[in-house]
Amino acid sequence: MNTEKHFYILTSAEACSALHTSANGLSPHEAEKRFTHIGPNQLPQAKRVSVFVLFFKQFANFLIGILLLAAAVSFALHDATDAYIILAAVLLNVLVGFLQEQKAERALESLRTVITMQAKVIRAGKEDFIDAKKLVPGDIIFLDAGDKVPADARLLEAIELELNEAALTGESMAIVKQVAQLDANTTLADRTNMVYTGTVVTKGSGKAVVTATGLYTEIGRVAELLAHTKQQATPLQKRLDSFARQIGSIVVAICIGIVLIGLLKGEPFVHIFTTAVAVAVSAIPEGLVVSVTIILAIGMQRILKRHALVRNLQAAETLGSTSVICTDKTGTITEGNMQIVSLVTHDYHFKQLHEVERHEPEGLEELVFAFNIGMLCNDAHVVAASAMQEAVVVGNFTERAFLLGGMNLGLSPEVLRESEPRLASIPFNSKIKFMATLHQHPHSHRRIYVKGAPEKVIEMCTHIRTGASQKRFMAPARKKFEERFEEYSQQGLRILALAYKDVPQKQTTLTPEDCAEMTFVGFVGIKDPLRPNIAETFARTQQAGIRTIMITGDHRFTATAIAREVGFAISDEQILDGEQLHNMTQEELNAVVEKIHVYARVSPEDKLNIIRAWQSRGAIVAMTGDGVNDSPALKAADIGVALGSGTDVAKETADIVLLDDQYATIVAAIEEGRGIFDNIRKIVLYLLSDSFSEVLLIGLALLTGIPLPLTAAQILWINLVADGLPNVALTVEAKEPELMKEPPRPATEPIMNNEMKLLALIISFVTGVGNFFVFLYFWRTTGNLELARSVVFATLAVDSLLYVFSVRSLRHPIFHRHFFTNPWLFVAVSAAAGIQLAALYVPFLQRLLNTVALGTQEWSIIIVVSLVVIAIIEIIKYSFIIRNNRRYEHQRTTDIRSETTVA
Repeated sequence: MNTEKHFYILTSAEACSALHTSANGLSPHEAEKRFTHIGPNQLPQAKRVSVFVLFFKQFANFLIGILLLAAAVSFALHDATDAYIILAAVLLNVLVGFLQEQKAERALESLRTVITMQAKVIRAGKEDFIDAKKLVPGDIIFLDAGDKVPADARLLEAIELELNEAALTGESMAIVKQVAQLDANTTLADRTNMVYTGTVVTKGSGKAVVTATGLYTEIGRVAELLAHTKQQATPLQKRLDSFARQIGSIVVAICIGIVLIGLLKGEPFVHIFTTAVAVAVSAIPEGLVVSVTIILAIGMQRILKRHALVRNLQAAETLGSTSVICTDKTGTITEGNMQIVSLVTHDYHFKQLHEVERHEPEGLEELVFAFNIGMLCNDAHVVAASAMQEAVVVGNFTERAFLLGGMNLGLSPEVLRESEPRLASIPFNSKIKFMATLHQHPHSHRRIYVKGAPEKVIEMCTHIRTGASQKRFMAPARKKFEERFEEYSQQGLRILALAYKDVPQKQTTLTPEDCAEMTFVGFVGIKDPLRPNIAETFARTQQAGIRTIMITGDHRFTATAIAREVGFAISDEQILDGEQLHNMTQEELNAVVEKIHVYARVSPEDKLNIIRAWQSRGAIVAMTGDGVNDSPALKAADIGVALGSGTDVAKETADIVLLDDQYATIVAAIEEGRGIFDNIRKIVLYLLSDSFSEVLLIGLALLTGIPLPLTAAQILWINLVADGLPNVALTVEAKEPELMKEPPRPATEPIMNNEMKLLALIISFVTGVGNFFVFLYFWRTTGNLELARSVVFATLAVDSLLYVFSVRSLRHPIFHRHFFTNPWLFVAVSAAAGIQLAALYVPFLQRLLNTVALGTQEWSIIIVVSLVVIAIIEIIKYSFIIRNNRRYEHQRTTDIRSETTVA
């Protein structure tokens, strides 16, 4: 257990005593001794796996073994072209896996860069700057605005100290720090007397004693979680591996059966063995890996055009099978940037600063006056602004919101501060709960401006500003503002009140006692706004049958308000916070996970447990995030989705990066991912239907004792031609519009579902049996074995070239409005038909394949048989379409009723 957990419950003096240090810091000798014992303040360097080991490890895959066997058989049959194509597919597949396994190394390397910095310390009573790697527990460090915290530490002093801890805890608001001891049950995000490695000081200054370094820090624990979090095999990898094993087993059984039957029938061993091997090569879908790789690569490009970068091929399809999205709130659902969204004065209520509840004829003057106070009583500042460079505002979130809001109204911070220069100030602290500044006013007097907690500011005010004048702040008006304050708080807004007071020209100092008998101006509501159209995007995911779960480091109130604003119809029972999660076992969470919509104040371990709970329910889980704290969960999820503006750690760990930070891009990528898997299924159906029709044809011939209807060379030719060009053309098939109206595929559903298996079986049976009788007819009526084989050779090829148009869509009949959306398929079929004709009419190929030219009678029979096959396929497809439409409609109706019940 991390020893830091003990220090927030101690006083600062007790913490120093426990660490055996003092205000003068450690002596150089003691620091060196601790450094030798504990080690450097960095993440440990993991032993790197050899590049060669990683590469050859990829060959330990059943499908790769099947393909290597097919290549060996092709070489044995002197078909080098087929063999080289198979080996190219193997190499491509191996490279994909090799690149994927390097991600963990890069993620850990990114984590190490987080703590490469300098630190200001006291050692032996002297201040000095040292390499942060040299820090040890017990060192006294100094912190100032803009610093990145170099180690986990217990605060000893905090002067207006605020930190941005979003990258670690997910909390979007700046955290006000203090030095008082805390309760033992305080969660990580609420430990206000601690500072953590890699977080950033946005305001003030402080002094702290280091409590943990390197792997023992909170960020070190994240790195450890990341290193020990197992990379999940993607659903596609699991399905392809299972599919390969099934096909391999079937092919081996068929080959053994063909050899045994052939020997029993008296066939020569070499001849029957060559035939069995040819059938095996034909039955193995060696084009599958190549096709899947092409589909995934094309899918990656399509997803990239929709502003998402896929970091490995398999992830593109996995996103399409997502059934649950666990999304981080800050920076994903919201913009990750605090903004002033409301202003309430005596006469006006400005909503989003453009919707006005009007009580008096004017309003702009009150709006500008309020922003003047917020911009002057403010320590944020603009560090870069020119015609060529966008303004950059530095400061805590709240003060930045005032400056940016005023600048959007056309107000200039520089002009304001020049016209009313600051003379004195009272910094904000948690005791007085307000900030005050004294300014020289242009009208020959001085003015105090105050911003702070509403209850505190209202208490110090005796008057209220209305228009350009002021009047007594009476009880009814106070009650109105208190009610509005309560209403805003329930909405998860951060509220700040504004006030001012004119004082004599002679006043040069400012004390809290001076901030009495103030004039109240109003208060502002500040929030991290939702991303545009986020509610509509969530509605699309719901229509697609995808559950969205919101996970955040924010408080329960804020999380609830955001969830309801997005459109979640939730009750208190559907929200869990970090304290509740901490008291639950993994089994207890697994049991209730489907009932929970929102998680608040969560830790990195909590996110991992939530993902595992969903995975235990059979869900395909996507996790979105942008912070260091998200990286273990991004890795553990079936698909990790990082924001382009997020930390390097998150992006290196994730499978997909959203380049535009838009949640809508996830939905677009899901749509593309579903299209990818849809095309993979079409190719598998096409390849297997063709292959097993040949297997059935050869099997029937062996059982009946007639000559084989095809030679080994003819089987391989059909395999290359009929399965080749059209197969590749199917990889660019456009996605069908119904994809996002169907529910996600179950995690256990194989590549070949029951409908596809039935369709493949029927296609293989009709084609195989039909060609068997065609062969019998021509062989017995003409006695010409070469002619009979040539007719079957042509019929099988034509069948394949025609029914490819049927299998390209299982949701529509063969002739539908999208028939011409894939011109490459027409090119491929035409080219394949030309090559097939060449095999029948070019003398060189006739000798090679033992074929003869066909006449009108033969072609007439070939066309009729092929059209009958297409008609049977379309009749079966139509019955599937009707049944599926009814099932999807019933499921949508059930989902709507379920959501209505929840609401």
